[in-house]
Amino acid sequence: MLDHLATGAMIRLNSSVSYKSLIMVLVVLLACVSLLAASPATTAAARGEEVHLVPAVYVFGDSTVDVGNNQYLPGNSALQLPYGIDFPHSRPTGRFSNGYNVADFVAKLLGFKRSPPAYLSLTPRTSRQILRGLRGVNYASGGSGILDTTGNTITLTKQIEYFAATKSKMLAASGGGQGSSSVDDLLSKSLFLISDGGNDMFAFIQQNRSASEAPALYADLLSNYTRHLQALYSLGARRFGIVDVPPLGCVPSVRVISPDGATRCVDAANALASGFNDALRALLANLTATPGGAMPAARYSVGSSYAVVSHFTAHPAAAGFREVASACCGGGRLNAQTGCTPNATYCSDRDRFLFWDGVHGTQATSRKGAVAIFSAPPEMGFAAPINFKQLVSS
Repeated sequence: MLDHLATGAMIRLNSSVSYKSLIMVLVVLLACVSLLAASPATTAAARGEEVHLVPAVYVFGDSTVDVGNNQYLPGNSALQLPYGIDFPHSRPTGRFSNGYNVADFVAKLLGFKRSPPAYLSLTPRTSRQILRGLRGVNYASGGSGILDTTGNTITLTKQIEYFAATKSKMLAASGGGQGSSSVDDLLSKSLFLISDGGNDMFAFIQQNRSASEAPALYADLLSNYTRHLQALYSLGARRFGIVDVPPLGCVPSVRVISPDGATRCVDAANALASGFNDALRALLANLTATPGGAMPAARYSVGSSYAVVSHFTAHPAAAGFREVASACCGGGRLNAQTGCTPNATYCSDRDRFLFWDGVHGTQATSRKGAVAIFSAPPEMGFAAPINFKQLVSS
């Protein structure tokens, strides 16, 4: 089926990057890290203070940014060690990672300690700052997709309904009147981070659907994504940080079904993701166009996990990785034939692995990827049309 998909492939990222351009990318990223280390937010953090570039971060999407909502769902088993082995105090938190994830590192780059808390974990005591429009909330749920028919966890529609409930409580706490204007002002300055779409693609692949059906999938996804974005816009969101779909053909769980998966990604799965990403960028440009767009006051940045993972895969040593095909935690071929369970084997040099389990990146991957989409110049291709830092500074 994947070979059939390759026949109808849309635009693919060219991984044959020259050595010269690679060095330029690495120099830029190192410069970004240095700048971040010297930034007011980082300096303040070293003194035990927090200087935030935005009032709050509101996170939506799937397991790439979920910080524990799923473990509060009825009948859902919480993730166990070795998940969370590199999180402070070596404890599983519901993150699909050995430590922190992308939501955490984006939040850190904005001056926060980590991602805002999982919505389903909130109590009246932990909601005090949130109801003042500060810090934010993470609504993401592993297994969810852009389509409400994807997965059986918290749909993206439901996540946005949870945000609407949060805003209602913020308005009630503000006392109305001038307070309502203050809430809207805080929301307009906050970052709305969305990372979704991968599970919809995985479902398409697992259903053994052909390349000729991909355009219909894209149309369905884009229609629903439009609905979700407009719902958030109507609730006051103005700054959107969108993370696109990674090269799915490079993840161990997809590589393992290919005879040569140990040495190369599965082109057809990558093409499926790439085609959607191209359409997503066009959609966002149209929605925010002035005049004529449905969201003229919105600004956005698309952080390209596709470009980030493709670069790391093509040049592992230069990016600081030793292994980019196999999972750190799991079992069988490429450590991807069985899951990352409490009895699974896992690597000791986790910062040298691109993938933690069969699908998700390691903490090191999330950290380096977040820096790339946040600070690297847009010409590098890791974010467009501006990077996340430019988005929150606008």
